[in-house]
Formats: sequence, C-alpha cells, structure tokens
Amino acid sequence: MSKLILIEGIPGSGKTSTARFVCDRLAQQGQQPALFLEGDWNHPADYESVACLEQSEYAGLQEQFPTCLDFLSQHAELKNGEWFFSYRKMQHENPEQAPDALFEALAHFEIYDLPAEKHQRLMRQSWRNFAGRALDDDFTYVFECCFLQNPTTTLLARHNLPVEAIYQHVRALADAIQPLQPRLIYLAPQNPRAALEHVRAERPKEWADYVTGYLTGQEFGKTRGLDGFEGVIQFYEMRQKLEVQLLRDLPFQSLMLEHSGKEWQRCNDEISTFINI
Repeated sequence: MSKLILIEGIPGSGKTSTARFVCDRLAQQGQQPALFLEGDWNHPADYESVACLEQSEYAGLQEQFPTCLDFLSQHAELKNGEWFFSYRKMQHENPEQAPDALFEALAHFEIYDLPAEKHQRLMRQSWRNFAGRALDDDFTYVFECCFLQNPTTTLLARHNLPVEAIYQHVRALADAIQPLQPRLIYLAPQNPRAALEHVRAERPKEWADYVTGYLTGQEFGKTRGLDGFEGVIQFYEMRQKLEVQLLRDLPFQSLMLEHSGKEWQRCNDEISTFINI
C-alpha cells in the first residue's frame, strides 16, 4: 500500500481540488490521510519559508540583533551543524516579539534562494528524513506540487540548470521516497494557455506579478527572451513538457490525466481506480 500520493501539474491544472478529492477517497477507505498543500509552513518533507544558516552566519545575525537572542534561540533548529528557522511562521505567530528587519534578514538565507548545490543537498536530506519517519507512522501522505513543481521551477527558472541536472535531482528525491511506494498523479491541461489565463483571472494581481518577475526576470527567462505574462505561459508550456518526460523514468507508478478542464468526473474515476491498485 502506498504511503505517499503526489499531485503535480502547472498552475490552474486542478492540483488542489484533486489533492482534496484524494484525501476524501482515502478516508472513505479507512486510511488516515495527511494533506499538505502548497505553502504549508509545517510541511514534513519540503521547506516553505525556511532559512538555513551556517554557524558564522548565525553568529553574524546574533550580532546584528542582540536584543533578539532569546527569541532566536527558542526557534532555532540545529541539524548537521546548520541552523534552520521557519521565519515566516515565526513572524506570523510572534509579530510583536521581533522587528520585521530580523525576519527580512532571515529571508536572505531562504533555502529556495540558496546556491543550487546547497539547495539540492538540503532538499534531498529533508526528503530522506521524511521517508524514514513516514515508514513508522499510520498516515497516508498527500503532497501537492512539491515533488516536481518546486524542483523544476527553482532549478530551471532561478538557477538555469541543464535539464539533465534537474532530472538527476528529481530522481534522487524519487529514490529517497521509494520505500513509501509512492504514486504520482499528474494533471496535464490540453491547453496550458487557457488554464493559466483562468487561474490568473481568479488569483490576486500580486500572484501574477510575482510569478512574472520570477520566471522572466532571472537568467533562464532573460536568455530566452521571456517577457510579461506571455513569457509565463511559454515557461509553463516548457515545464509541462519537461515534467511529462520525467514521469516516464520515475521508479514508481504514475497516472497522467490530460484534460480540458471540464472532464472532472472522468478524471476522478481514473484517480479512484489508480489509488486503489
């Protein structure tokens, strides 16, 4: 029996609704689903708004904010000689205990903004640790978007790594979770442009502005001439093709659902069969 269901696809493909549907189906089968959607500060495998500091960097932060030593100590987590801070969660839960400048300083060490080699090392270790813990508990985990979306977007858009390097990283994550007998559901809109335009209309303007800047304003986007939301569409069309290729080489079962955004009953029927195999 699988202990991990991964839900992947580009924005607007239906990941969140599908993840919730999967959880409902698992619960109906008598399992204990544990759902983690995109952006969850308590994610057991991925990092969300978490900073990683070397000892010297932590010492520098302490010197910069001497009145916050106790606060930092209370929230610091030491792993393998490096210090981890869930800085946005800290800020949300303790808005009056530290200045905003402290959280912005921590944000400079955001794991998703670290150099590619260090980022990949931390992510691989985190997924290995999660797999070890998950083997011994009673949950069936359902993860939205963190297995393919986050690595491909970060390593492609931010670090402009070759596709083969991205594949190697994703394969390392796949090997780490293989003991959980994972299954992956990939939602592939037949018309990515329509899906992206739909989600753009639904979400706040700040979402589109951030995504546009991230995907078009860094080395990958600049070298390929990506511009504006049209550039965002071009990026996600490329990303979907890359991820579909990756599916073929993963060492576990996957289900790819091509859809127009209107056949959800058919998709849900296929998903129900897939997670019952």
